[in-house]
Amino acid sequence: MAVKRQKKRLFTFRIELGIGGMLGVGLVCFCIFLWMFLLGVWSGQTVLLPSKPGKGPDMLTKMAAELWQQGRATVREQGVTPPPPPVEPLAEAGLGKETNGTGAEARSEPSFFSLQVGSFRDKKKAQRDVLGWQAKGQDAFFLPPEEGADAFRVFVGRFEKLAAANEVAARLESEEDVRAYVTLLPAAKVQ
Repeated sequence: MAVKRQKKRLFTFRIELGIGGMLGVGLVCFCIFLWMFLLGVWSGQTVLLPSKPGKGPDMLTKMAAELWQQGRATVREQGVTPPPPPVEPLAEAGLGKETNGTGAEARSEPSFFSLQVGSFRDKKKAQRDVLGWQAKGQDAFFLPPEEGADAFRVFVGRFEKLAAANEVAARLESEEDVRAYVTLLPAAKVQ
């Protein structure tokens, strides 16, 4: 009589959980996924959006300016003269001036650059902010809301050139830790 060969049983692994165990495993998985989500948001905010000015995009702008200056210095050393500055095509075509219905040319109204440092719905808060900037020695003022808007905007400084406005904006952002937006304002709006 032949002996039956028994098959070797492979190792099996079983987990038996009841309802409580399944709920516990689900809760642990939820907590792990929540922690990974919060950690991902936090790391994305700190890596992609630097907390202080002077890092990130500002640093890239400075590096680009340095490279541009180095390129200009190299061109000067080689004796190549740079091309003349471009003439504004709007001024040549007469588009820089406004005309009224009679065909007479009207002068464009004077304007200046200023830094918007705040926006408030309450007029008293805007006045307090202006007084705070004036106490720091800044030329500060606020403008009433425009049509369709409901905020009093607070401005600091009056600049003829955009470069001067950008320099002061960078200084305010580093020293006062405030975000300043360069804005072109018509002089007629400001009393």
